[in-house]
Parts: sequence; structure tokens; C-alpha cells
Amino acid sequence: MTISGFLLAVIVFAVVQSVLAPFIFKMANRYASSLLGAAGLISTYVALLVASSVSHGLTIRGFSTWVFGTLIVWIVTMFGAWLLPLIFIKKKVAG
Repeated sequence: MTISGFLLAVIVFAVVQSVLAPFIFKMANRYASSLLGAAGLISTYVALLVASSVSHGLTIRGFSTWVFGTLIVWIVTMFGAWLLPLIFIKKKVAG
């Protein structure tokens, strides 16, 4: 694993996640509303799959690693999406 490979994996993941998340949410909402809650998990899994396939900076092996990796990345992404706007709003109001 190299730094450039890791950075490529992060960039690929971010791009794929930002494209897939709204698409999967829209498809789940339209065709399978029971999967609506899992749309974020599904898009995270697919983005990790694409990132690990495209670059050598991310290697995931084993079923449990895929499950826990997807959950951990999804939880961190969820908290980031929740907390970052609050931080920027706080800075904007204070400034």
C-alpha cells in the first residue's frame, strides 16, 4: 500500500459515494421503500467495492471485514455529514 494508492482509493470512494447515494436512495424510494433505511449502507458497500477494485490503496478481504468495514465507514460518514454543517454554521454565526 502506498500513499498515492490510498489517496486514489479515498478519492474514488468519495466520488462513487456522492454519485451512488442519491441514486440508490431514489431507486429504493421508488421501487422498494423497505430498503430506504439501508440505502446509505448499500451505497457505502458499493463505493468501497469500486474503490478496492480500482486502486491498490484499499484491500478488504473476508466477509466479516466487508460487513464491519462498511458499517464503520457508514457510521463515520453519517457523523461527518451530521457534525460538519453544525461546525461551519457555528463558525459563520460567530464570524
